[in-house]
Amino acid sequence: MVHIYQRLSQRYIEEQEVGGKSLRFLYETIPGRLLLRALVGPQFSNWKARQNKQPKSAKKIEPFAKKYNIDLSQAEQKEFANFHEFFTRKLRPVARPIDREPNHVIAVADGKLFAYPITESGEFQIKSSRYTLRELVQDEETAELFEGGTCLVYRLAMDDYHRYVYPDAGKKVKEQAIRGVLHTVRPLAHQYTKVFAENTRQWQLLLTETFGPVLYMEVGAMLVGKMHDHGLASFKRGEEKGYFEYGTSSMVVCYQKGSIQLDADILRENEKQIEVQVQLGEKVGEKDAP
Repeated sequence: MVHIYQRLSQRYIEEQEVGGKSLRFLYETIPGRLLLRALVGPQFSNWKARQNKQPKSAKKIEPFAKKYNIDLSQAEQKEFANFHEFFTRKLRPVARPIDREPNHVIAVADGKLFAYPITESGEFQIKSSRYTLRELVQDEETAELFEGGTCLVYRLAMDDYHRYVYPDAGKKVKEQAIRGVLHTVRPLAHQYTKVFAENTRQWQLLLTETFGPVLYMEVGAMLVGKMHDHGLASFKRGEEKGYFEYGTSSMVVCYQKGSIQLDADILRENEKQIEVQVQLGEKVGEKDAP
């Protein structure tokens, strides 16, 4: 079981394990790793996405919502033609209010948040895997902008809202899509492979009004059929940026050195190697004082 700190209730909870035995078989056994080669390809995830768009998939909605304690009264839509419509549902704005204080850093998505310091040489470590920004974005000029900064990783699980927003008002400067495979983003996988450097991902370099340059990356994962980015050239704080189809996934958001200071409770729990469950739009830090 994975223990996380639930910020809303200020208590520790055990995250529900989805396919835990299957994942351990895939990543920890020789026959499992042979099978894994086929499952991390796009064909399996795309097939699953097609199944979720069939009318008969609607019968999965009620048991799924019950299992993960999903409050359907928060959704704008009240009826769903299939499971895909349910999973990608939009919530009413009151369900995820956006912190409008300009100097506050907001959570760009629901998720389990962990902050990683980026070294002056552009390195950071997630679980047992050590990454460089260069291998993550495959763009040296962009990677250099965030050396010595802070990397926020939002891990979206099945119970999270799978739409995400812009961190501040600004404009898009650069973007790139990188093809890869689709490993699960659950903590287990990070022990055996460099998930964020191998998975399909797309990133944008944003020039924001409050925090300056921000690197914003969506990372695909096993069962995620597609990442839908609205592709806005300019945007407002808290405006919807896109959404994920069914499956777990991750967001990686990097801020420059000296630009932000995270809230004390997040730093405290991360120091204990515990992820913090946050909700889209809430304050997770603030602009660092000059």
